[in-house]
Amino acid sequence: MTQLQALNRFEQSLRATYGAFDTEPFATSVRSRGEMRPAAAGPFDGFHISARAVRSVRPALSGQWTDRAFILMSMRGTVMVRHYDRETTLGSRDLVLMDSREACTIDVGEEGTRSLVLALPRDMLSQIGAHVDCVYGRHIPGQSGAGRMLSAVLQSLDDAGEQDRNDDEVAMSVTLSLLDSALNRARLAEERPSRAGQQLERMREWASPRLGDPDLDADMLANVFGLSRRSLYRLFAAAGTTPHRWLANLRLDLAQQWLRDPASPHRSVCQVAFAAGFNDSSHFARLFKRRFGTPPASTRRRN
Repeated sequence: MTQLQALNRFEQSLRATYGAFDTEPFATSVRSRGEMRPAAAGPFDGFHISARAVRSVRPALSGQWTDRAFILMSMRGTVMVRHYDRETTLGSRDLVLMDSREACTIDVGEEGTRSLVLALPRDMLSQIGAHVDCVYGRHIPGQSGAGRMLSAVLQSLDDAGEQDRNDDEVAMSVTLSLLDSALNRARLAEERPSRAGQQLERMREWASPRLGDPDLDADMLANVFGLSRRSLYRLFAAAGTTPHRWLANLRLDLAQQWLRDPASPHRSVCQVAFAAGFNDSSHFARLFKRRFGTPPASTRRRN
């Protein structure tokens, strides 16, 4: 089966379930693929989704899904989610609550991932203390606090499969209580300045004048700031991103600035790409269009 056939099959499975979904390759060095199979976790219906090097784009859903919300939990690997004007990166056991009535984009990198997606009645979220539109798209760490307990409960329900109706009511109540607590902690962490945010700002100040160096990568950041690779990735995960994506976005912002400036010393798109630290102008063009919606050549022509 070719990559195109594999992606089309995955896309058709998503569309058959949800009514609308588009997929596209998210990397060039490995073969993109995806598959889904039903999951029954106590009171929740859902799917196990395995994917690699795939971007999935979903509009607001209609029909039976308009009264649903979704809990997405990464079981293995990294998942990047854009939803409700928030961008978050989920590591293993991390979670995010998603609204069927709003569009989302889900990116899976080359290392691949396995995720659990569970549907729950949207009106049940009225039991959560925060305003319902403020809970979607927030990163819920699954390694500590209420998030850790929530991920453990969902994993246990997934392992157990279908249950007695009375057990389902208890499971739903426990899940909503833990979800409420985890979301409140996530909101508070998002609203107050953090050491992680201050550290990232120091990294930005240091990295900005060095973006043209193609050797500037996660390993260099870790070495300069005295962090292990694991600690570095945890730092960026707390901010909802990864070192690779963070550096790429800094470089793309710089490239856009140069392309918009008629006085820029970098005349061609290729020159801009290499001056901003990209080794491949075609890869740069794809990332640029993905971030800003237009090709870099069009940005240069308009200015």
